[in-house]
Amino acid sequence: MTDRLNVAAIGCGGISGAHLPRVHELSSMHLVATMDTSDVAAHRRAQEYDASYHTTELDRVLEDDSVDAVLIFSSHDTHAEIAIKACAAGKHIYAEKPLAITLEEARSLQQAVHESGVKLMGGWWFKHSPIIKRLREVIRQPYFVLFLCRLSSTRYENATPNDPDGPLGRNGVLDAAGYNLHWIWHVMRSQPVEINAMGYGGKPSNTGTINIRFANGGMATSIYGVVGQGGYLPKHYAEVMAGPVSAATVRFGNLIFQGTDEPGIEENSYHNGFDEEMEMFANHCLNGGPSPMDVWEASIPTLIVEKAIDAMQNNRPAQIDLSADFYLPDGKLPASLEQFGDNIK
Repeated sequence: MTDRLNVAAIGCGGISGAHLPRVHELSSMHLVATMDTSDVAAHRRAQEYDASYHTTELDRVLEDDSVDAVLIFSSHDTHAEIAIKACAAGKHIYAEKPLAITLEEARSLQQAVHESGVKLMGGWWFKHSPIIKRLREVIRQPYFVLFLCRLSSTRYENATPNDPDGPLGRNGVLDAAGYNLHWIWHVMRSQPVEINAMGYGGKPSNTGTINIRFANGGMATSIYGVVGQGGYLPKHYAEVMAGPVSAATVRFGNLIFQGTDEPGIEENSYHNGFDEEMEMFANHCLNGGPSPMDVWEASIPTLIVEKAIDAMQNNRPAQIDLSADFYLPDGKLPASLEQFGDNIK
């Protein structure tokens, strides 16, 4: 590998169109190939972003010595499987969220990354927003965090509280509210120890609440629904409370503090953070250092959602023990978990 990261895009659907323009702009990245099960989709992206070739065969990309890394933009249920194969092929990995659908997948991928030594970056991009960075500078230890996420049913025409695809499907709890859950963990700076959850109709659902108790005594509530109709609040709204000091943000477009003279942020572009991910990944692969979001940190939403589904199904709290629930090299929490994502600035 030189001063340029040669990459292949795996999956040429919607999210690839959000990342590939940035790949095309960066001098530190070069798109070698596009791969999709649809030849039409793979060909279209190859033409749009000047890839050397396109293919419908994953093995062709994984066996290509000119490819340093893969960018996994495929359907959610394929992320972990493709990433594990990429580990075996010695390819570095950027994987869109969710990194894994189940804890079993997450553990398998954690082991594969550890044993192969490849570099991996996950895609829960809220962490990289200037709003979050400023919030965590001012409030170091919250007592309570609230995060509301809703997908309007005017946008998703067939959305129902009990979507047939379930909480792990497209626009499900892990897909969309996984952002809530990683963000809550990152801001709380404590490990989750207990989950209680309630879904619409008394079962796992795409409309419901997840309540989290943390080791430091802090609490958090994630509210997610797919049946909104607009109104005052947009897709994302969050509050962070720390005694006399509190903060709120509306769709990461602003940050307001109360109880302190510390300045917030009056205006911010929503996608600040997302737009920087490709450059961050290239820098990580080319220059080393901690991953901006490694395989353990990126698996936090999978862990919490699996425990939340258990709580919904059994009508009782579910317990979390990271040392038992994750694959941990040498039995120790990696720095990304010990430092709640602060291992990378």
